[in-house]
Amino acid sequence: MNAIKLLCIGDSLTYGYEMEISNRWTSLLEKELDIVVLNAGINGDTTTGILSRLFPLIKDFKPTHVLIYGGTNDLWFGLKNEFIISNIYAMCKQALYFNVCPLVGIPTPCFNMEEPNIIGENYQNRINQFQDNLMKFCSNKDIQYVDFNEGSLQAYFMEDGIHYNEKGHFFIMKKIVVKIKSLKE
Repeated sequence: MNAIKLLCIGDSLTYGYEMEISNRWTSLLEKELDIVVLNAGINGDTTTGILSRLFPLIKDFKPTHVLIYGGTNDLWFGLKNEFIISNIYAMCKQALYFNVCPLVGIPTPCFNMEEPNIIGENYQNRINQFQDNLMKFCSNKDIQYVDFNEGSLQAYFMEDGIHYNEKGHFFIMKKIVVKIKSLKE
């Protein structure tokens, strides 16, 4: 396999909310695999915003792979799973059009169990439903995904129960390393 050039696009979970650049999973991944990684995460972004940013990033950065990791802010705003997944699917189709291998990140849980989203739904339940729907969708469409939910522990998160601490960034990096190595086989 040729050298991997990875575009990571998403929200604060990609950006590395309140984390030093050197401790973000994107930086750890770049160092671990000795590959070029572009962190195109933006705090608070939704899949609509991510979709609008993807095309110019693919054209300018010319990645071999793109990790699409978003949806939790959409869920916070009460958007339906079908809408969020349609945005993610559109991103995957754009990537494939440019011969870029798409990988979809399955979001981690929210450990702030009592917090409702903006329209009063149980945020954790919405994330759980979305995780299941997104994995089924990716499997049905033969889209590679990385299940960041599997093995997630509360110890990997900041006090807000949503954003990763240093242990969480290391955990996410290791998950991606396993996936990328499996793609080489």
